[in-house]
Amino acid sequence: MKISRVIFLTAAAAMLVMSLSGCYFLPEEEEVYDPPVVKASEVSYTTTTATRKDLVKQVVAAGTITSGTESNVAFTEYGGSIKQVYVSAGDAVEEGQLLAELETYALDQEITIKEMEVYREELEYQIAVENGESETVKAKEKLDVELMQNELDGLLEQKAAAAIYADVAGTVSYVRTLSPGNWVNAGDTIVTIIDITDLYIDISPTTEVGQFLIGRPLSIRYEGEYYDGVVVANKSGKQWDEETQGELLGEDGEPVLAEGSEKIRVAFKDDIPVSSAVGNIADAVLVLDSREDVIVISANLIKTDNGQQVVYLFKNNERVRTPVTTGLQSGSSIEITSGLEVGDEIIIR
Repeated sequence: MKISRVIFLTAAAAMLVMSLSGCYFLPEEEEVYDPPVVKASEVSYTTTTATRKDLVKQVVAAGTITSGTESNVAFTEYGGSIKQVYVSAGDAVEEGQLLAELETYALDQEITIKEMEVYREELEYQIAVENGESETVKAKEKLDVELMQNELDGLLEQKAAAAIYADVAGTVSYVRTLSPGNWVNAGDTIVTIIDITDLYIDISPTTEVGQFLIGRPLSIRYEGEYYDGVVVANKSGKQWDEETQGELLGEDGEPVLAEGSEKIRVAFKDDIPVSSAVGNIADAVLVLDSREDVIVISANLIKTDNGQQVVYLFKNNERVRTPVTTGLQSGSSIEITSGLEVGDEIIIR
């Protein structure tokens, strides 16, 4: 009995120690947490709205306005100091009209003296005749007259070369800025005269070259204004048929060719810009096709999916694949003939 009592007391003591130290054979029940919730972030799109507008497919090529009739007037024999320029840019001039003169004060004095010397020699010849001088004396006096007259003629030619005249009728497009006393050299252009009813530009388009058919109407744009123009020359010689709105063909179906040229030339028709436009840049504008009031979007918004043209719309907060059909394209803009409505939000990215 004593041994059992000892064992019991020992076991009780051990259990007391364990309870005081905080240790248990079974673990304490852990707190239960709610399962984690994962939220999907909203996708943000950049969009553009489908709208209607006019679409024009055209070719634009620049050239310098030039006159088919142009005359550069200069002092050709010799240079000198300017006496006076009698015209200004924009003036209409007639053929033979005086344009400018060099200063000839010293030359005028020489001419006056030489005229007097000629007159003197003529008197001496007349005296020899009246006095019945020998044929030899009369011949000598007559020769003196001729020699002096030749010298006078030379001076008069110099005088004539000191003035320049319009060699054609037209409009003054350029006048060199000169004041009396300014020196000019022989050959320097003083005045340029043009025929403003014969203006054109030469162009070198980089695309659709074959569309510039001789006789085809187009527009010429200068300083924001549009003028009627027409193609008057091209390299191929191919011509425009107004009836078929295409290439002019013969009965054999082959192109009817005019004479070819090194450049494509576009001429102004009835209305022309002011004469000061000569030498400035203008654009030839050839309209190839156009659409009015159609849905137009940027061509890079169209994707190819399984061989089908599609765009992606933003509808009801979703990305929606939408097949489309296209029409006229001009540069980066393209016509949508079906698949889109005005106001549709097209996803850019």
